[in-house]
Amino acid sequence: MITIEHLSKNFQENQVLDDISFTIIPGQVTALIGSSGAGKSTLLRSINFLERGDSGILTLDDFRLDIAKAKKRDILALRQQTAMVFQQFNLFQRMTALENVMEGLISVKGISKAEAKILAQKQLENVGLLERQDFYPKHLSGGQQQRVAIARALAMKPKLLLLDEPTSALDPELVGEVLDTIKKASHEGYTMLLVSHEMSFVHKVADQVLFLDQGKIIESGNTYDVFENPKQKRTKQFLSTYYKSYGPEYII
Repeated sequence: MITIEHLSKNFQENQVLDDISFTIIPGQVTALIGSSGAGKSTLLRSINFLERGDSGILTLDDFRLDIAKAKKRDILALRQQTAMVFQQFNLFQRMTALENVMEGLISVKGISKAEAKILAQKQLENVGLLERQDFYPKHLSGGQQQRVAIARALAMKPKLLLLDEPTSALDPELVGEVLDTIKKASHEGYTMLLVSHEMSFVHKVADQVLFLDQGKIIESGNTYDVFENPKQKRTKQFLSTYYKSYGPEYII
């Protein structure tokens, strides 16, 4: 079980996260939705300590961490159990696709180079890019780079996979291939916390939806209930624009 309890984060006098608490069920996909500036990306970055929260407790199975007091060794221990996919791919430009996927296995997991190569090739095959294992990022499309980034994350066998708007930097025609890759991983039982503005995709892949507004979770529940029967007026306002785009099957 993965839980976040009373997570708060301020940037100077601006409270970006306000007493956030929720639970993620292993093997399920939890989606964070909300308007720009609601705190979704900051929440993901705080969980992985790319931003340090001001307060809160993170529990990952039997690993419990006081976010405000965590030391460097605690953060490293957490990152050995999590992986993150970013908006901008964040691949090492001087490494091939294969080397990018191998890097974390060697430097974080301490796996031998030979074993890391086998595992990395398997993940690249899973995302349909084995034939491009020797290509550098500059010779890959945006969609292919993001699929390499996903392969790199999945290779770590994380207990929690964090995905921060994984399609936002892609041209529309490349979005589908990345979403298909994420959907495949969800079917393989990976536990995910996903930030996405692709509401149609969230509707199809998520088991649980959390709606953030001004740094607070104001509505949460299973995907059907949040999309088809939202209780909060603000949730209804947010989703109404998507219902118009996605057709009658999304209309309450």
